[in-house]
Amino acid sequence: MSQTKLIDEQRSGANQPRIRIYTFGALQVVRDGIAVTEGDWHTRQARQLLKILITERPRAVSTDALIEILWPTSTPHAAATTLRSAINALRNVLEPDRPNRAPSRYIVTKTPGYAFHLTPEVWLDVEEFEHLLNRAQQTADPALRLQLLDRAIELYKDDYLITDLYADWLQVERERLRERYFSALLQAAEIHAEAGRYSEAISLCRRLLAQDEVRENAYQALMRFQAESGDSAGALLTYERCRTVLSEELGADPSPLTQHLHQQILKGEIETRPLFTSPLVMRPPVEVIPPASFVNEQSSLDLPPCTLLTAFDAGFPSAFVGREREMAILQERLERALTGRGEWVVLYGEAGAGKTRLAHQLLSEAANRSMTVISAACQLLERDLPFGPLADAFARYFYALPDANVRALPTGALNALAQIIPSLQDRLPPLPTATGDSSLGGEENRQRLIDGIVTTVMALASLRPMALFIDDLQWADPDTLTTLNRLILRISDLPLFLLMAYRSEELSENEALAAFVHAVHRLQRDAQVPVPRFTRQHVQTLVQLHLSRADGRSPELDPTETVRIGELIYETTQGNALFVAEALHDLDERLSPGSGHRPLHTLLNEADEGHSPASPPQLRSQRIQELIMERVERLPTEARAVLNLCAVIGRDFSLDLLESAATFDPLSGLEMLLERKFLIERPDERIDFAHHLVRQTVYDRLSLLQRRRLHLAVAEALVDLGQESNNPGEIAFHYSCAGGSHRLQAAHYSIKAGEKLLQTYGFRQAIEAFDRSLKLLESLPEASPELTRRALQGRGMAFEGLFDPQGVTETYRRLQNWARRHGDRTLMLATYSRLTTMLGLLGQQAESNQVLDEFLDAILSADTDAPIPRVLLDLLERRSRIYAPVEQEDDGAWTRYRPAPLPIAHPEQDLLHFLEPVHAVVPLFEYGWVLLVQGQVGEATRVLEAVVDLATETNQPSIASAAYHQLALTARILGDIEQSQALNEESIAINRAVAGVAGELGSMWPRISSGFLALQAGRLDEAERRFRRVAEMPVDAALFRVYRNSAEIGLGLVALTRGQYDLAQRLLLAAQADQTNFYPYTYVQALIGLARIEHFRGATEARDRWLHKALRFAGERSLLEEYILVLVELAQMNPAGAPINELIDSALDYAQSIRLESALDTLQTLRHQHAAG
Repeated sequence: MSQTKLIDEQRSGANQPRIRIYTFGALQVVRDGIAVTEGDWHTRQARQLLKILITERPRAVSTDALIEILWPTSTPHAAATTLRSAINALRNVLEPDRPNRAPSRYIVTKTPGYAFHLTPEVWLDVEEFEHLLNRAQQTADPALRLQLLDRAIELYKDDYLITDLYADWLQVERERLRERYFSALLQAAEIHAEAGRYSEAISLCRRLLAQDEVRENAYQALMRFQAESGDSAGALLTYERCRTVLSEELGADPSPLTQHLHQQILKGEIETRPLFTSPLVMRPPVEVIPPASFVNEQSSLDLPPCTLLTAFDAGFPSAFVGREREMAILQERLERALTGRGEWVVLYGEAGAGKTRLAHQLLSEAANRSMTVISAACQLLERDLPFGPLADAFARYFYALPDANVRALPTGALNALAQIIPSLQDRLPPLPTATGDSSLGGEENRQRLIDGIVTTVMALASLRPMALFIDDLQWADPDTLTTLNRLILRISDLPLFLLMAYRSEELSENEALAAFVHAVHRLQRDAQVPVPRFTRQHVQTLVQLHLSRADGRSPELDPTETVRIGELIYETTQGNALFVAEALHDLDERLSPGSGHRPLHTLLNEADEGHSPASPPQLRSQRIQELIMERVERLPTEARAVLNLCAVIGRDFSLDLLESAATFDPLSGLEMLLERKFLIERPDERIDFAHHLVRQTVYDRLSLLQRRRLHLAVAEALVDLGQESNNPGEIAFHYSCAGGSHRLQAAHYSIKAGEKLLQTYGFRQAIEAFDRSLKLLESLPEASPELTRRALQGRGMAFEGLFDPQGVTETYRRLQNWARRHGDRTLMLATYSRLTTMLGLLGQQAESNQVLDEFLDAILSADTDAPIPRVLLDLLERRSRIYAPVEQEDDGAWTRYRPAPLPIAHPEQDLLHFLEPVHAVVPLFEYGWVLLVQGQVGEATRVLEAVVDLATETNQPSIASAAYHQLALTARILGDIEQSQALNEESIAINRAVAGVAGELGSMWPRISSGFLALQAGRLDEAERRFRRVAEMPVDAALFRVYRNSAEIGLGLVALTRGQYDLAQRLLLAAQADQTNFYPYTYVQALIGLARIEHFRGATEARDRWLHKALRFAGERSLLEEYILVLVELAQMNPAGAPINELIDSALDYAQSIRLESALDTLQTLRHQHAAG
């Protein structure tokens, strides 16, 4: 006997039930195959009685309890009479043929009141649901168990008796059944996964999360299934979504179990299993972590030891004193890291305090213990370059790593790293072309790059214990700090020691660093270690150890003189380690053979003459500068020339750059500077200063003419070395310092720097680069106008990425004026289109409409026969209709639906024929949007999918995010709530990666949409949180008005659902009163909400006025979804004289013509119900 037949026979028996009762969703009773209608109930209380008795079955509910629930304000006698009448009405509904006064078979009298009696003649969905789940729990056969679970899941159409959202008497039962349903989804997912059907398992998990996004065990299952199916990158993204959602919605972190699973996935400890069917993968993961390892099969190769110590004057001083406490802390944490418990420390102190020397001492110990040692320093010139120090450090590391070891590392992560380390591309095997790769949004790509760096570090640490040091965080870019923060969160189970350092006095100048320091302080308070100045005794010890060395370089001094020198050095330097080192260098030179040591005393004797020593904050004091410059002046001429050139280069540099920039042979001068410890040579053959303060002092003493000539030499050398693509910002800087005659080159490379920053999503830094170029171009009338166009275009796109409507408007107005002056009609139209759309997306609808009017005038008044894209003309016509002025007077008419015109065929081709891709993407997006709101969902979906691809190709993440959001709306209209939620999350994920307010602003539309979805599902607290988060966004009240109005409408509808009519009316009236800054869907929702309030109050005339307005607004603008929403309300309220069937038919005809099945189903059901009622 088949399993299906066995189940059916066990449940159905020989006879079919006479009555079928459905409680999942709205209550529905089917008697003898015919649905019980609204009119059959005679009284609302009869229906409520059935709900209560079913919920409490088989227990009897006392008459007192029923009266308290249904008639709490009635007198006991009146309520008892009404109860008996309602019970009789209910019995008549279920048993219309029951003889008068005959006992009921289903609604029985039972002490102390009444009970629902479930007989074989009655089929109850909730009873069947629980029976199937109970059978599934008792069944050992996985196939039969899955079949039982699937049938139970199919029964669960919606939450139990969902129309009674706030009824206290059923909340417990609703939650109990909801939990059983969620458990069934996870059990079914487990069975599918066990059989290798991961696509089905993952789909069930996502279905659960679409209904309850804070369900942590669903995230755990989804992460595990993704990892087991080979999609480890997807599993890591799921964890990030889980972490963010829990933080936003509950203010909580993932549980230890979830975090442990996350660590297992990071380490590759989740075994990949064979797939029974291949799941549909939307895009390839950046990282597929193989089972039980971070590395590929070649990982049997030993990772060779490598030591890249920090740039430091390691040969002096040889003594290491005064850091006992700090070294003890660092050594203890290093020991813990070596045992596989990752550790991290942040050193902080003033410039020259000795942070780098302390780190060098510890890193030397780590190298002696066969750890991989990698170090990097942030550079002032690269503060605007995303991932700058990390790219430099790992480029040096991979340079020394054999190809076999490189190829053994995670390929996906390395390919991500190759974006910032181009030299890696030649050492990696070519990857197969991945479908869907183009759908990666810019900010999502940034997140995957961060994950790629973190994964690579963790893979290296898993092969050999690692110490990673990042110095000078005061110059770190935000992306580097984000990467370090993520690494800190993931190293707890790895042999990895992360050491960082920054100058405390410059903390306030780097907002990203300040936020990073605050965040890590909350994680672990004792992980920040201050590095103080040397004490007087420490300085004395250093001087004595230095002067007693046996290298024969210094004459023997009297002990008293040694103490005296130590005192003078301390008084001069106040214990700053760098200044002490400089003083000892100077001492070496003054005490060298053939030189008397009296000049040293002459310099330092100022302390005896009453001069106060430098105060602690005064780091580059006059005495120290003089000390350094006296050392410089004792250099040979060629060495001073090399030192001056190095100071202008301003960062560590290659020998190629030095040779190319020098107008002489720098060899002898360089050797002298290395010998005297002005410069040091790094293991990767690059040169650096022993300390940045030495470089700054030398640079400050150069004359203006010297600086100009040297900056020009460096700029031209960088160009000659082919660095235009890699370092345009550095080239621009040097040209800008080379004098007025080189402003054009500075402007050109500033533009290239801004364009490069756009590609790596450094929007604020890009704006600064474009502004520098525009300022230079203002003084260069002979410059090519094309440079100004590129700068303004890039600047506008950067402001788009930051969701800054003022910056967008100001920039594109300037670009319009440029296009008008230069007769570039195509660019002028593209700029109008872009500004119109972007202002709308940014919530500035009034301003967007104003630009739209200008756009139309520009087209109509053009004195040229040049063609206009058909899509653009159709878009303008549709948009003008949607945002036509709202009629205020009520004409009493019930407006029929006005069909929209047919869309233009192949719209993307039409636009790309006239516009560059970078400009075509914006009007194409808006065309997809207007098609969507006018019900042409199929074509809208195709257009919006093309927008995602085009926006990604042209690095416009804000447009890609908006397109994902609109695609989520198409899925919602088509009834695919799970896909809608997934696409909405895709939109939020792109913007979530943007730091600060910009990311929040970019997520406002998706949050509003999620709020309305939660409202429809009855999750009022969640909806209120999402709406309030938008309404209370800390931005200028004059900006983002469409967002604010939509959020206020959402809050008004929440209040309405809770029965707070006065509050709801106040919020809705205020929001809809703004006749310009509205979104069509939310505006119609406001009108419907106001009609509901009047309906509940019995004010039919006022209700009808709101319904007239809503119907006219949606019908005249061809807003199909909104028109159907109004029709649903009309059918429920049934106002006198409303030709509801004719109104339904007007929309039904259009839905049939465009074959929109979801709308057809809704409208046909609505017409049937209205005809039956």
